[in-house]
Amino acid sequence: MKRAFRTLLPFVCSCLILSACATGSSLHVPGDLTRPASAAVSPAAGGPQAVIEDFSFTAAPDGLVGRDFDRARPIVWNCEPGKGMANLVAEVLEERRVPNVRRGADAERVVGVPVRISGVVRRFEVNTRRTGNLTVITEANVSLTITAEGPGISGTMEKTITSSASLSDLFVTPDDIREALISAANTVAEETVRTLIEAKVVSPSS
Repeated sequence: MKRAFRTLLPFVCSCLILSACATGSSLHVPGDLTRPASAAVSPAAGGPQAVIEDFSFTAAPDGLVGRDFDRARPIVWNCEPGKGMANLVAEVLEERRVPNVRRGADAERVVGVPVRISGVVRRFEVNTRRTGNLTVITEANVSLTITAEGPGISGTMEKTITSSASLSDLFVTPDDIREALISAANTVAEETVRTLIEAKVVSPSS
C-alpha cells in the first residue's frame, strides 16, 4: 500500500500544481462569431432592401464574457459582439434571399435603401460550472433588441429576441465555450430575420 501511495504521489502533486496554476487565470476563447458553413446560398437578386448597421454593445473590461466557476477564473473573448451579431443577421438575410447592405459605425450613411436595421446586444455571456456528477455544464445566453425603421415601413418596429444554449463535457475547453455562444447567437440571428420577414419589413426575392 505504501509503495502504491509513493508511486501515485508525484502524479497527484502534479495535478494539484496544475489545478492551482489554472485557478485565477483567464480562459481565452478563440475566433469570432460565424455562421454554419452549410448555410451559404446563392446571392439574392435585386437591390438591397435593408441596411444593417453595427449593433451597439457595452463591453465589459478586458473582454470579459463570463466565468468558469469551477476554477474561479474569468472567461475572456476579444471579439466584437455588436459587429458580430450584425454580421450574422446580414448573413441570415442573404440566406433567406433578402439582399442587404452592411454598414459599419464609421462608414458613410447609405441612401436609397428603404429599411434601416439597428440593434443593441443586451446580453452576451457564457458561464461554466461543475455539477454533482462531475460533468461541466457550459451555458451561453444572448439577447438582442432589434429596431427597424425607414420610409419602406410604417412606423418603427422594435423586438427583443433571446436565446440560450448549453452543452456538457468532463472538462471545459475554449472551443466548447465558443460553440455554445455561437449556437445561441445564431439562433437569435435566425429568429430576428424570421420576425422581420413575418412582419413584412423585408421579403425574400424570387
